[in-house]
Amino acid sequence: MLLTHSDLRFMQGIIESPSDKRVSEIARRCSNEFKIGIQIGQRFTYSCADVDRAIELLKAHGLPLYPDKLSDRASSVHRPSVSEKVGTQGPHQDSVAYRLFQRSTPFGVGYSVARADEVGAIPAQVMMVVENFETLRQLHRYTWVLERMQSWSACLVIYRGETIYSTADAQRAVQASHLPKIGFHDFDPAGLFFSAQLPGIVEHLAPPMDLLEKVVKSGKRTDLYFENLPQYRLYLDKCEQANIPQLWSIMKRLQRGYPQEWMRDI
Repeated sequence: MLLTHSDLRFMQGIIESPSDKRVSEIARRCSNEFKIGIQIGQRFTYSCADVDRAIELLKAHGLPLYPDKLSDRASSVHRPSVSEKVGTQGPHQDSVAYRLFQRSTPFGVGYSVARADEVGAIPAQVMMVVENFETLRQLHRYTWVLERMQSWSACLVIYRGETIYSTADAQRAVQASHLPKIGFHDFDPAGLFFSAQLPGIVEHLAPPMDLLEKVVKSGKRTDLYFENLPQYRLYLDKCEQANIPQLWSIMKRLQRGYPQEWMRDI
């Protein structure tokens, strides 16, 4: 009998809290096929015997009784009657995208992916957190960034994350690292805020000041400034970390922002 992911989650819920459940397809399936639960009116009720049957069934299939004991898909080989997708992490869970630069030379081709604890333990002189995935992939084309990297023996670059590579996973890697942090985000209020939140922040990476002012003026991206202003203004007015006050002063004077991707060819 092949158990589904929904079966597993439902029975784990019964084991943790055998309270009444509303009538549903999964509740009917567990009652009809596994003899777990009795329907009374529009609800299913669960006794101690039902909890015991749920425990026996999950143990017989080598499945965890609680959600926090899930295994990866490779280690599910000992459960021949159960799909490898049941009770295991998705393929992109606990994954952080990163690159390593030695001086200004990228180590290897493209980007790499590893667990949060593995990435957080990579030896380097500084850690750079990049906001946009395109920038991570094309960072070797940002000439002014490579010039800045010349002063670092090794720079570990981490992608901040989104839906595929989770932001939470990237944050765990950042938190686990004791390296000085460089924030490379959009030049807008939100970007400065993201950098300020990094533990051990020493710099918000931006082009040289004269060049920055020139491209920001020509970019005419007032939307990046005013859309984020209400949410972050009070925080940034009080922020004293790294070079953020200087950049915030310039940004307020210009009343414009500048996207990270546009910084590649300046």
